[in-house]
Amino acid sequence: MFSEKFSLRKTFAESYNPLCVGNPGPPKLYGTRKVSQLTGDVDPETNKKTLNQTSSKYSVYGTDLGVSFPYNGKLYFLFGDTTRRGPSEGLPKSAMPGAPYNEDETDYDAIAYTTSDRAYDGISLVFNSSPPLVDDISQLTAEHPIEGITIGDDMYVFFVTDLNPNRRILPRRSVLTKSVDGGYNFGNSLYTLSTDKFIHISAQIIDSDKIRGLPKTTGKGLLLWGTGKYRQSDIYLAFMPLDEIEDQSSIRYYAGFNKDSGRPIWQSDEPSAIPLFSASCIGELSIRWNYYLDKWILLYNCDLCNTNGIVVRLADDPWGPWHATKIVFDPADGYRRFVHQLGQDSLVDEERDDQTNPFDLGYGYGPYQMAPYATGVKGRYTKIYFTLSTWNPYQVIQMSAIILSENEEKNPLLYAKDANDRNDRKYAYVSVFLAHLANTKKIGFHDPFGNNPFIADHIEWAQFHTHLELRNELKTKVNQLISGLAADIDKADVYTAIISSVVRLGYDYNLFNNVVNAEVYRRWALDAVHTGNKELLIEEINQRIDSERFLPNHDYLCYAYSSEDPNEFKYARVSLLQAKIAESVKMEWDLQHQGTLDCNSYIKWARFRHIEELRKDLVSKFKQMVIKFSSSDDIANAYEEIRKAIANLSDTAIDDKKVSSNDQWILSMINANEKDVVIREMSKHICKDNFLISLPTNNISL
Repeated sequence: MFSEKFSLRKTFAESYNPLCVGNPGPPKLYGTRKVSQLTGDVDPETNKKTLNQTSSKYSVYGTDLGVSFPYNGKLYFLFGDTTRRGPSEGLPKSAMPGAPYNEDETDYDAIAYTTSDRAYDGISLVFNSSPPLVDDISQLTAEHPIEGITIGDDMYVFFVTDLNPNRRILPRRSVLTKSVDGGYNFGNSLYTLSTDKFIHISAQIIDSDKIRGLPKTTGKGLLLWGTGKYRQSDIYLAFMPLDEIEDQSSIRYYAGFNKDSGRPIWQSDEPSAIPLFSASCIGELSIRWNYYLDKWILLYNCDLCNTNGIVVRLADDPWGPWHATKIVFDPADGYRRFVHQLGQDSLVDEERDDQTNPFDLGYGYGPYQMAPYATGVKGRYTKIYFTLSTWNPYQVIQMSAIILSENEEKNPLLYAKDANDRNDRKYAYVSVFLAHLANTKKIGFHDPFGNNPFIADHIEWAQFHTHLELRNELKTKVNQLISGLAADIDKADVYTAIISSVVRLGYDYNLFNNVVNAEVYRRWALDAVHTGNKELLIEEINQRIDSERFLPNHDYLCYAYSSEDPNEFKYARVSLLQAKIAESVKMEWDLQHQGTLDCNSYIKWARFRHIEELRKDLVSKFKQMVIKFSSSDDIANAYEEIRKAIANLSDTAIDDKKVSSNDQWILSMINANEKDVVIREMSKHICKDNFLISLPTNNISL
């Protein structure tokens, strides 16, 4: 049926293209790194076992893609053609396009999920026990799921199918399906989405009133970005009301701007859709809204002219304009490490890379954002996570990348200056400084981020650890660093540099118009070294690190210091406060986990849930407190403490007179047994738009 000899390069746009003429290659971002290999049993780069052991646990020996979306309190992943034929890992010859195949073993796809609360050291995956099945479409090689969204308890997934009979790698149709059993069975497809410009898609659920220029201005909507001819396409945009998702005729296609009104034009026919920009190389794509940059982030793989690798572009609006391209992953950074290069390494899958297929090199494709795990500092940078397929080896890698805001690129500022700054940023500042000193002296720290020069990684790590754990981590690094120095003068210089930075962040020098006198510390250090008391250097630094003014006990904040922190951390702070107040009066919760005193547990629960679920849960827990507290004063105190925390996280000014009056009124309502009134008032605070911020998501609760 497929007589052509398979060549991966035939799927790329290598013919003449005007974009190729005279244009320099896009700039490359630094700060992208491989986090972990998500699939397979052994990471060939490290020769160590993978975290997920998918071959041993789930008979998933090789797969690709990994599109993610929240569903039922978890983050689900849609994988492509999945090899279930062991014992060797990767993609066997029998699964290659044009070769004999068995869809049960090599072509059917896979779905997995994670509940990991953090991503910086790799996420854990649990795979469904059988492939996702659609009754009325072909699901052979390169026919697979490409995007998913959640509406209530229903999982909607888009699939590509109908491969080109002459070039098997090219799907020609996309369909929408629905599952009510967690992604096992999808029945018949609901309709054909496209046979033209929306074959591969990326989708995002949005509040229609939050984006000016959409064809509908109320309710929830679904944005669809699509590509047509595989890896030779531009990107197109469409919109549909979310409550009409099962009606294909409700789709409206972006057709440019009205010159008079300056507003987008939307048409009902797909041929009227116009490209958002010229690319001529796109197939797989991923677009998600990023809270930290207030931008849409687009990732896609491109191999055309001077553009080779994973591309990132940003935009304020769904239609653009899209910022200039940047390379977020250069294949050269993966070759001979975790991407196979012909004749240059031993990374090749066992049955591949022989003389019959000289084009079977590895390459990066399918960069799908893991949006709920994005971190950052509002307005300054974001750190995103995404999956990356490598073809050979036929596995999926978890990657991270740091993207700076335009202002941060032009005018970078310190992340910590004095004692008044946040614990996570003070820790990160010193930790990166230690990494710089260690790298200068060629000393390797034991922890994974120890020698990492990017402050974004250290901030993220800090946000999942207590102030005591931060102190201990710094003390461990200091001990490794100073103990690893041979020369006395180096010990004194490093001591001086470290103590100066720690002291500066533990004392408000701006308030007292003073500066750190480094020379005083250096003379003391030299004296200690020359008198045989080298151990005093580490002891003195440790005492400074343990100072309450350097890293104070702010664990109760759950790293939610202001309105600019993400929803899951703000939810965690208020939930922890509720749990501590309830514990103080020995109240028993309806559900045991509601009373946990661990920030990370609340972050984990909130990360993959819609904002309405977070609000509902906070209101429900407060209702329990009102009903179960025996003292009116305890109820009033709980109300006031929670209200203050929410005000702090909403940047709401507190009027003391108004607060006092409100407290008296609340107490009067409690004493009058009008507890429902108290609960309604708290609900108003919890549901304020400036507390938990409504963001685009692919998870909607009904």
